[in-house]
Amino acid sequence: MAEMRGCDLVVEYLIKEKVPYLFGYAGHGAVGLLDGVYNHQDELKIIFPRIESAAGYMADAYFRASGEVIPVYTSTGPGPMLLTVAMGNAFFDSSAFIAITGQVATNQYDSGALQEEYRHYQADFPSMAKVISKRSFQAHSVEDLGKFLPKAFKLARTGRPGPVHLDVPYDLWIRTADVEVPEPEERSRQLNWRTPGSPEAVAKALELLTKARRPLILAGGGVLLSEASQELAAFAEHVNVPVYSTFMGKGVLSYKHPLYLGIAGCWGEYPATEAAKNADVILALGCRFSDIHCSSWVPGYTYNIPPTKLIHVDLDPQEIARNYPTELGIVGDAREVLKQLLELAGREPKRERSPWHDQVEAWKEEWQNFIQPEMASDAEPIDPRRVVAELRRAAPDDTLMITDTGNHQTWVEQYWEVYEPRTTFTPGGFAGMGFGTCGVLGLKLAKPERPAVCVTSDGSFMMFPGAVATAVEHGIPAVWVIFNNYSIGVIRDLQRFYMDNREIGTSFIKQSTGEFWNPDFAAMAEAMGAGAISIDKPGDLADAFDTAFNAGGPYVVDVKVNRDTAVPLIGTWQFPPIVQAEPTFGKRLVIT
Repeated sequence: MAEMRGCDLVVEYLIKEKVPYLFGYAGHGAVGLLDGVYNHQDELKIIFPRIESAAGYMADAYFRASGEVIPVYTSTGPGPMLLTVAMGNAFFDSSAFIAITGQVATNQYDSGALQEEYRHYQADFPSMAKVISKRSFQAHSVEDLGKFLPKAFKLARTGRPGPVHLDVPYDLWIRTADVEVPEPEERSRQLNWRTPGSPEAVAKALELLTKARRPLILAGGGVLLSEASQELAAFAEHVNVPVYSTFMGKGVLSYKHPLYLGIAGCWGEYPATEAAKNADVILALGCRFSDIHCSSWVPGYTYNIPPTKLIHVDLDPQEIARNYPTELGIVGDAREVLKQLLELAGREPKRERSPWHDQVEAWKEEWQNFIQPEMASDAEPIDPRRVVAELRRAAPDDTLMITDTGNHQTWVEQYWEVYEPRTTFTPGGFAGMGFGTCGVLGLKLAKPERPAVCVTSDGSFMMFPGAVATAVEHGIPAVWVIFNNYSIGVIRDLQRFYMDNREIGTSFIKQSTGEFWNPDFAAMAEAMGAGAISIDKPGDLADAFDTAFNAGGPYVVDVKVNRDTAVPLIGTWQFPPIVQAEPTFGKRLVIT
């Protein structure tokens, strides 16, 4: 072993993990770590967006696109606090990064030194981190750094992924110890965590599914995380069962696949939602049955469970039967369970088409007849559906699409067709605004050979416009498409639908004149060195998107969209205690 500084131990370990980047933002609690990187800049590149939240969102998106864990560093106090929104976003979407936060020096604990969280317990940031991370470690010695880092990487990427936190007193970056740099192959990469399901349970699941008259397979984000799309397609094709997904599972099968029905839920797609509430057996893989997906669990809008029989497969037993009773629960990795199901099903001939398939095809045709006219609309202000349609035509099939939170997110949910797994990304359970605006940089760094576009809104974009400056600074050719409707649209819609049109605090208005107002986003982007254009006519969209994708650098397309066009409600979303809204397309059907 050799006497070495804490910062050198950490940096050498990160290099052994083949980590290509460190995202973060400097402060006095991080300068020691950065000094360790100084002589290794060819191996470990620092990218520091203008705020810690952005660094976390970038790392989150990087993991979703590549499956690789990126560390994010901050200073003490405000820096870690600003990172919490990104930690929560990753944690509740089962995404991962390593959060390395600074802390006051070990000999300053409980002194109230600059930026210490000390009023309830000394150096107490881990108390906040523990509810938004898989595990929070606090180092008290250089030796601890060597112990905790491999554990952090192992925890972050195995099982149900999630952010892992390491709190480091800043004196440990400079202090030395007689330590050895751990080997990732021995400590963080040796775990075989892909557990199959119980053979008896898997056999019973197959029997339930194949004997059903109206069977369905639901694929959640866990299927994508498990990289099980190929196994899902093979199994679904052999048993000839239609497949639908959650929004987190979007892309699990290509929209061109004849068995794929789209997304079910409040703002989902009609064929999937209609099939889900009419099914007699559903095999659900890697999903948690959230309120948005399940129409707030009100019977007859997305589901009728029971009497629909639910087979719920998940790696995390806490999610099984959380919101719906199960006919059968199976703890196991989605890919391994699908392999088991396929092996068993392969002993019998491929199943034939049934009247259920005819019904499903009829729902698909109804949905296309409903959505196609608006996607070709020449109306002004521009219909958001026309924007998505033009963007899909302009974008190559393998384009990486990421969204923020809001109405633009649900337009993409319903109207953006996906042809490959892990090409569409959205903030789900925690729904952090700014995830897409910043995360598109992480996507492009993870997959530089692919186009990457963020569909965002004026609300989300204005929270993190500095993402454009970071893209220019580091030469990251990302594209942003802003749905500009002068409002926090999805919340304004709640006021319109649930509060009798009593709008307040949701439209961007110049108070002196009463006119709708936003900054000139194109001028902002150009001032930061990016290409940009503002669009207010639908006929100009195609050329603008073509220019953006071929610009060779960061590009912002500001689109003035109709602020009064509501996203079609396919299920419902309850706003307790107010009675839920009824669907825009389709009807409630309660089956008992």
